[in-house]
Formats: sequence, C-alpha cells, structure tokens
Amino acid sequence: MRSIQEKVPIDIAIVGGGIGGLALSIGLQQYSHIRVKIYEAASKIAEVGAGVFFGANSIRAMTLIHPAIGEAYAKISTSAGWESKRDIYFDFILAYELHGLPTGSHIISPKVAASERHSTAHRAHFVDELIKLVPDGTVAFGKRLTDISRDEGRMKTVMKFADGTTAEADAVIGCDGIRSVCRDFVLGKDNPVSKPVFTGKHAYRGLIPMDKAIAAIGPEKAKNRFMFLGVGGHVLVFPVAEGGVMNVVAFSTTKSGTWEGEWVKPMKRTDLAADFQGFGEECQKIFSLMENTDHWGIFDLSPDIPTFSSGPLRLLLLGDSAHACAPHQGAGAGQALEDAHILSHILGTCRSPSDLLAAFAGYESVRMPRTKFVQIYGRRQGELLDLQWGDVGTDLEKLKAIIDVPIREIWNCDLDAELQKARVIMQKNLAELDAETPVVALSKLKVTE
Repeated sequence: MRSIQEKVPIDIAIVGGGIGGLALSIGLQQYSHIRVKIYEAASKIAEVGAGVFFGANSIRAMTLIHPAIGEAYAKISTSAGWESKRDIYFDFILAYELHGLPTGSHIISPKVAASERHSTAHRAHFVDELIKLVPDGTVAFGKRLTDISRDEGRMKTVMKFADGTTAEADAVIGCDGIRSVCRDFVLGKDNPVSKPVFTGKHAYRGLIPMDKAIAAIGPEKAKNRFMFLGVGGHVLVFPVAEGGVMNVVAFSTTKSGTWEGEWVKPMKRTDLAADFQGFGEECQKIFSLMENTDHWGIFDLSPDIPTFSSGPLRLLLLGDSAHACAPHQGAGAGQALEDAHILSHILGTCRSPSDLLAAFAGYESVRMPRTKFVQIYGRRQGELLDLQWGDVGTDLEKLKAIIDVPIREIWNCDLDAELQKARVIMQKNLAELDAETPVVALSKLKVTE
C-alpha cells in the first residue's frame, strides 16, 4: 500500500546557512513535494575562515547531492600547482633538525590513486557558489533560534527566534555548527556530552599572496601541499583561489591544556613566536608574512553522543552540530556534505510527514558510526603530526607507516552503498510502522541493521 501512496507536501526547516545547510537545501530541490526554508541567524551568509580541504569522498558527495554542486566546486577549486605533485597527499618534511636530520629533511610524500585525488578552495568562494544555487526567498536572515517545541495537535514543530517571530515545519534539521542551539534540544542543555570540548590544540590561520609566498619559500613549497612537522606543532601550506594565494595553518599544542577567551581572536605575534620557537627559517619566513591572522582554539564534540535526533520534536542534527571533529584530516566539511547526501535523498523518499522518523533512523544508522571514526582519528592525527602520539612520538619510521592510513578509509567510502544501507533501515522501520498501531509503531522506531 505504501509503495503506491501519493506523495504529500513535507515542510523542512533548516537552521543554519553554512556549507551543510546550503548543500542539503540544494539536494532537496530535486524532490518537488519537499518544501524547504533556511533560517540563518546572521544578517547575511558569510563564512569565517580561509582555505578548506576537500578529500575525494567530499568531492564525490557534492555531485551525489546534486550535480550542480560538483560543477560549482569545480569552478573555484585548486589542486597542487605542479602537475607532478597532483598525486601526492602532502609532502611531509621536518620543521627543524631532529635525530641528526637537518631542517627540511623529507619524511614521506604519500601517493594517492586517481580515485583519491583531493583539492582545496577558499571557503567563502565555495559558499558564494552554493548560494547561487539556492532559490530566492529560501533563506530568512536574522533568525537566531531560541526555542523548539512540538504542537502535537497540529503535528508541527514550532521554532521561536530572538526577534520574537515564530515559524513551523514538519521537521527541523539543525545545521547550526559546533555551538549548536539545536543540539541542546536533542541532548539537553545541561548534558555534558552536548558541550564542545577543547582538544588541546590551537591554530594560526592566514592567507599570503602567492607572489610573496614564492619569494619567501620558493615555488615548490608555495604552490603545492607541504607540512612542516615539529614536536608540539606543525605548519601546513597549500594553494587556494586558483593558485593566487597560499593558505597557511600553523597548529600548536597548548601548554596549559586550556583555552581562554573567544574561540577566534586576533593573532599576537609574541604568541606565534613563542609557540614556534626553534622552527626553521622557511617557517619563520612564512610567519613574517602572516598579516590580519586569526588565532583559533580547536574544539570538537564527544564521539560518544548517543543520538543525532529528537523523535518527539522531529529534530535532526547535521554537520558540526552533530559531530564536529578536529581538522587534522581535512574531513569536517566533507562529513557535512556526506550527511547532506544521505539526508537529502532519504528525505526525498518520504511520502508524507509520517515517514520522517523512519528516515531519521536510516540516516543515523550510517552517519553515526562513520562520523565517530572521523572524530576519533581526527584527534589522533593531530597528535601524530605534532610528533606526540603514544609510542610513535618522534619515531619517523613508525610515523610513515600510519600517517595516511585512516584518511584513506575516509576518502574511499562507498557513498552509494551508504545510502542504500540507510534506505534499508528506513524501509524496515516503515514496515514496522505499517504492522503496528500508530502509537506503538512510533514508539518502536529505532536504528537497527
């Protein structure tokens, strides 16, 4: 009976207009019965940050969400500047003398298969391209969420905003980042597992015009992907803006283990100098060119968050609001895109609002284990790159053996297969819904295999 049921309109509210929220809304455009509205807290969509890394999985996810996203990304993406470097993940070199090896000594340059090729972009440029794919009137600005409740009589989820207005939908998708308001309604505001966690790492992020970068460190390092490794810190560079700019991220381990003040604040040169004292001449030249640089505390979420959804509220989390990870694998934005791939197509399968909880179950069944892996290994990668992980430490031979192992599992995920797994779980839950009385069935919806 369900297979021939006519589709009825479903109203989906997306809270947050970042990469994940925009991508989800674009994916849902393919389903005429899904009506989408994005509620963005800011007065306009403007991304904070500079360069962003997209692995092969992320690039595949873009096209799987909607071909137009893949086409948009291709317009503004940047690969390694030299053709000979395009099949290299990063060139890893020593930031200073270590174990008798001189500064700049080559450690490893992991090769990537054609199916593992990755690229980079300026985050704001990518968001600008996504916005072009969102129909006018889809985004409501100045809508800072303050409350979510469920009107069971009308079968609608009601959102309240700081400006005093309200809105309603059949379901709400929280795409509001690591400091998510939506997550508080899923897990409880006072639930410790809901709180962002400082990873012990911090970073200085900046952009350097390519001509200046080449003059400072030469064309090979400026125009390609390099990491300078040291104990307690590492510096990575890669080209963005179609090769016109060198992106720099300098990571350091916080000596106190705590972070004070705003998560993002202006850089102090005295802090940068102290964190990277002893790093070699090339790194110091890079630092000298970093102007108007931001200083970021690196936070993530617990990989043990028990659920991404609230069934009673018809509320589901996507991206950093659900599974923010440390950035050391360049996988965070890609996981939001994978979320959008699974969720856009599984929501598109829903024939009425009564199918939504089954769709949530299907989504969580594949996304929770996948993102937990990325979170756990994101932290570990930061320790590896700072030469501080367990018995690996500064043993460069051990480091070479594992430095690119988890990232390849991230790159090589079969995203079509993941969607099919989610659909199987959704259909199993729908079958249970058909077999039970409505009250009993809704209480039994669950993630199972």
